[in-house]
Amino acid sequence: MSRLLEEIIEDFENNRISFKAFREIKDLNKTTLIEYQARFLDIKAELRPYKVDMVKQWIRRDDKAATAIKFRIAIAIHEGNFKDKEGKLIYEKCSINQAEKYASGCEQYKEFVDQRAFYKESMTNISDLRNDCDSFANLIKDILKTIQ
Repeated sequence: MSRLLEEIIEDFENNRISFKAFREIKDLNKTTLIEYQARFLDIKAELRPYKVDMVKQWIRRDDKAATAIKFRIAIAIHEGNFKDKEGKLIYEKCSINQAEKYASGCEQYKEFVDQRAFYKESMTNISDLRNDCDSFANLIKDILKTIQ
């Protein structure tokens, strides 16, 4: 990934604002329109690796992974082996049913769920931004049809 995601998003916002101002001029130049279209398509292309990465991260934290981590935590609690990050024993040995309840509320599982939500939201936001780039490119294509 050549540019940081923040830079790409900033570039998109700058181009969006610039394009809006350009459209208000009413004297639309074909060459400039084609340049804007290329910019939006370039931004979309630059977002592709970020989208792929977010999808991979989301898949690594899917329902199956959430169940697996929760179960591993529950087993460790049940066996009396579950420790916090500092190595301190958190729960006493207990039944597997009770351990499952504890597992849902433990810090490690909550961290996993937070990461999962972050990657899902990031994946959605990047997809939306790519769709926005498509929308601008299509709008420009439609404008070009009217001035040719």
